[in-house]
Amino acid sequence: MGRREEKAQETKSRLMKNALQLFREKGYDMVTVEDITRATAVAKGTFYSYFETKSDIIVEEFWKIDRYYQDYASRNLKRYSRGAEKLRAFTRAQMRYVRDHVGVKNLKILYANQILTSESNQVIIDPERQWYQIIQDIIAGAQETGEFRNLQDPESLAVLFNRSMRSVFLDWCISDGELNLVNEGIRYCEEWLIPVLRSEP
Repeated sequence: MGRREEKAQETKSRLMKNALQLFREKGYDMVTVEDITRATAVAKGTFYSYFETKSDIIVEEFWKIDRYYQDYASRNLKRYSRGAEKLRAFTRAQMRYVRDHVGVKNLKILYANQILTSESNQVIIDPERQWYQIIQDIIAGAQETGEFRNLQDPESLAVLFNRSMRSVFLDWCISDGELNLVNEGIRYCEEWLIPVLRSEP
């Protein structure tokens, strides 16, 4: 990456960081593009070089989270041989990442934007997200070995799995971070979701 590209990426990152900070402080609806560019000390036109609307910042944050998931999965899941082990490991990693790097305030903003903003790309339920693809691949592999039942196709089960896990994130947001996200996520995965997927002994 050349110096020009590095500077452009740095500007985009600062716009995102400042926008999310303003969303936390003032509320998403109360923040304008001018507020974001003023906080970043760039021209308004610079904002539109990277984003069409402020909602695109929320979407970009979801893709940033997914890039971490993809990186984690490609580096770590191959060490596990069974689908249940992979689901537990991935669930632990995603819960830790959201807790430590996204934070409850930002997650509230991300969820609220997806629910309330009609202009926003509904990325949270996009089956093309890496989050879905990783779970889908784990389930498909475990079905092939007979570890998981073929009660539905992997695509449908990945949608149901991720829909269920979102309930843990939602409870974490409602509790304002008081819920132990990592422990509850793993417990929900182990005690409810994996038993549903697993073949009868």
